[in-house]
Amino acid sequence: MSSVLENFQKHTAEFLDAVALFADRERSLAPEGEWSASYIVHHTSDCELHFATRYLFILGSENPAMAFFDEDRYPEALHYEKRTVAKSLASIVGLRAMVLEILSAISDEAWSRRTTAEDGTQYSLGDLVARADEHLVAHTEQLIALKSQI
Repeated sequence: MSSVLENFQKHTAEFLDAVALFADRERSLAPEGEWSASYIVHHTSDCELHFATRYLFILGSENPAMAFFDEDRYPEALHYEKRTVAKSLASIVGLRAMVLEILSAISDEAWSRRTTAEDGTQYSLGDLVARADEHLVAHTEQLIALKSQI
């Protein structure tokens, strides 16, 4: 799983580099109907918290139920417009560093531990880490595209 962990580190750095493309005054700008860099950072922070929780449940329980979250409700319910980018970025950096430390110490067998979604689909820890990392990559690409539009 070393390549998974290498990508995890690399993608964290790439996300932070993409956020750094935006001056503070640009972080709230977005084309009509699109998310600003600030919203993308807040969304990513919230999702990373959910992903980390899932990993801990998988490692600490036998086949736990996978907690669902409705990310579409979050901008309003969690007041993205009132949140600070610095705190959400700190959350991302801290969570991903903690998760990397935890995942670096687990056995090869632990990557196969499972969780079950509400629809009965089972996912391994490895599956979830890969999916979450793809999520971060997608938002990195979104940030880069947004920068070219503003």
